[in-house]
Amino acid sequence: MHSRKLRIALSGALALAVAACAPPNAQVVTAPQAPAVTGQPAAPPATLTEANLTQTPFGPISPTGRKLLTIVQQTSIREITTSNWAIERSANPAVREAARTIITQHNDLENRDTDISTRMGLAVPTEPAPDMQVGIDRMRGEFGEEFDRDYVNTLRKAHAEALILVSTVRADTRNSLVRPFADLAGDYIKTHINLLEKTGDVDYAQLPVPSL
Repeated sequence: MHSRKLRIALSGALALAVAACAPPNAQVVTAPQAPAVTGQPAAPPATLTEANLTQTPFGPISPTGRKLLTIVQQTSIREITTSNWAIERSANPAVREAARTIITQHNDLENRDTDISTRMGLAVPTEPAPDMQVGIDRMRGEFGEEFDRDYVNTLRKAHAEALILVSTVRADTRNSLVRPFADLAGDYIKTHINLLEKTGDVDYAQLPVPSL
């Protein structure tokens, strides 16, 4: 009996000693429980870029790269058509100079674009996009200064948007045919922008404002 009481007393003393050694406000920490296994973890999803790349013998091409090839073809149709009208209708020598250069360089881009698209098995547009056709139809009935202003500002705005697209494609394309094509397109676009601005008809308030 005395032996049992002694064991209880020693156990109580030991518990008090342990408690006394603990820091103030200490909390009892329980070991974390391992999460229940509910199956194999899912594989990480492919990135949007990887999932949408089209493989070609010249390296993969992204949706943005395909868009560039499409836009260049459609734009060339519109700008060659309207630039021929500019040569015939405009009394402004600067407008006619811009139009002649645009025709020459868009013919070059169109031929290169067709060759690149064909080699990679991509479709080649044969008509402008619907919104471009609206501009063509509108300018078809315009003459004199009204035509000049519409022609210059329509093309200047389009070239601003195209320059942003070309820069995006050139920055990260993995395709060996698209890289030099984007370089050339960018050079031509900047030439056209400068020529259009020299006409004196550009309304800078119409230009797109890039987002940050």
